[in-house]
Order: sequence, then structure tokens, then C-alpha cells
Amino acid sequence: MKNIYIKNLSISFFLFLIMGCENLLQNNDEVAIDSEELEFFSRSIEEDISLSKNSKNKLRRGINEFGEKNKHDKDRKPGFLWYLASEMQSTLNDEEKAEIFANIENKNHKINKPRQKHNEFERDEKNNNGHNQGEKDLFEIITDVQMIEYNLIVENFTIRMNSIKNRVESGEISREDVELEIEENYSLMNQAIDNLLTEDQKIQLIEMKAQREKEKEEFYLAMEEAKNKALGLSDNQIESLGSFQKDFEDSMLNLRLQIEAGELNKETAGESIKSLRENHRLNIESLLNDVQIEIMKIHNFLSYHWKICAEKDDLIKEKIDDEEYEFEESFEVED
Repeated sequence: MKNIYIKNLSISFFLFLIMGCENLLQNNDEVAIDSEELEFFSRSIEEDISLSKNSKNKLRRGINEFGEKNKHDKDRKPGFLWYLASEMQSTLNDEEKAEIFANIENKNHKINKPRQKHNEFERDEKNNNGHNQGEKDLFEIITDVQMIEYNLIVENFTIRMNSIKNRVESGEISREDVELEIEENYSLMNQAIDNLLTEDQKIQLIEMKAQREKEKEEFYLAMEEAKNKALGLSDNQIESLGSFQKDFEDSMLNLRLQIEAGELNKETAGESIKSLRENHRLNIESLLNDVQIEIMKIHNFLSYHWKICAEKDDLIKEKIDDEEYEFEESFEVED
């Protein structure tokens, strides 16, 4: 009887050791992220702020949960950064959040907006391996013979652009006059591409662009819904924030028109812009509670690191509307 008791006790102790060690190992193990792009995203954040091991694993679990791709394995869930920001606001400790906010205020995480392209076919060397969406659509419908002609068109365009650049650097033409030559160069390329395509191909491109615009609009609506849900905005808050945003954009547009008309010098315009941003920030803060403001700041921080991943790995990341950037920039300290 005694031997049976000792035997049972030994078995129980052995099972305790096995389960205890297994749990200990699980607690010490880092949460794995299957996606290479999301792993890089997480590492970028972890290297930027000091997170405890527990907070790192919570971050990684959140990235796994909200960063999962849809069933068609295309884009991430619209607004997944908003959901992640809300999660981080509630799981990070005060010191970790304070470090995020300090980085934002120090302007280490300012989001740069993409410049306006001259047309659908202008290249962006940091995305899609040097090909923008207009070119990708074009490559789907043109023949091999047309592709050879297209490459020649682009080559001639590049030669002309390099010539313009050299003349600017040598002082042959002023930077003001160069804009006309650049526009003319783009016009020549656009006309050459148009002459290259058949009428059916032109219709195909129009339809493809229309479909992208529809998907883009649907994406933005879904992201706006995700933002409102993550922030827990009331109907009154949504309406007021929209009104503030419109007033801010109208005021910024009016300033730009005054600058272009020569009615404001650079120094005065800079002060006016700074004042507008500050007033916009105060208006927003007057509507939001502390938790909502923290979520917006954390989202700004996450958007910065998501953009870094896009530029480094040439991966297509979450589309974020320019207006939303303006909305968040009000929380940054201006020069």
C-alpha cells in the first residue's frame, strides 16, 4: 500500500514537473508571428520603444489577431492599425505609452505624404518594384510587341528628364521655368502611350481604374468605420469632428491660395499654418476623452512603422487617407 502511494506520488510529481516546465517555457517563449511582413512590423516597433516581455507578447498577439489577411489573401483588414492601437492603449503600461507619445512629439514619427503624381504611369521607385498601379494595369493588357515600344517610350522620357536635370544644375534654366519643360515631357509620354494602345485597350484601362476607385472607396468607408469603433466615438463626436476637419481643410486651402497669389510671404504663412494646426488640435481635444486621444496618438505611431515596412520591403500596406493624416497631425508639435 505504501509502495502504491509512493508510486502515485512520484507520478503526480513527475506530471507536475512536466506541466510546470512546459508552462514556464511557454511563458518565456516569444509569441510567433507567421507573416514575414508582420514580423518586420513588430520588430520595428520593439526596437523603437522599451517594452517588457509581457507587453511585447501582447503586441505580437494583437498583430496576429488584427493583421490577419482576408480570405482572398489580398489586403489586411481595413483599419487593423486602429484595432491594434485600441488594444495597445489598454495593455501597455503608462511608461511604455509615455515613450510612444514622447517620440511623436519629438517628430521622429512624422508621416510624409506622397507627392502628387503627374499621371497614372509615373514611377514610384519605393513601391511595387518601381511600377505604379497604372503601369501594372497596362502590363496586363499590352502585347509583347507593345511592351518593347512602351520601354522605348519610357527610355526617351528618362533621357529627356535627365537632360532637364543637367540643365538646371548647370544654370541654363531656372527652377521656375523647369516646371513647364517637365509638364511638356510628361505630356509627350502620355500622348505616346495613348497612341500605342488600341481603343479596346483604352476601354479596359478605364474599366480597371474605375474598379480600383470603387474598391478604394469601399476600403476607406470600412476604415472610417473601424476608426470610429476603435475610438468609441459617439454620433455627436463624429459629426463635430467632421465639421472641424472641413473647416480646417478650407482654411488651409485659403492659405495656399493666398501664398500662390503672393498675398502672404513664407514667414507669415508659416505662422498662420502653425496657428491653424494648434486651433485644430485644441478643437479635437475638446471633444475627445483621454483614452481616445491616446488611441489616436498610438495609431499615428503605428502608421509610421507600417510605412517604414512598406518602404523597406516593397510590400503593399494599409491605405490611409490623406485627410486622416491631417486629422492626426494635429497632435504633433510643429516647428
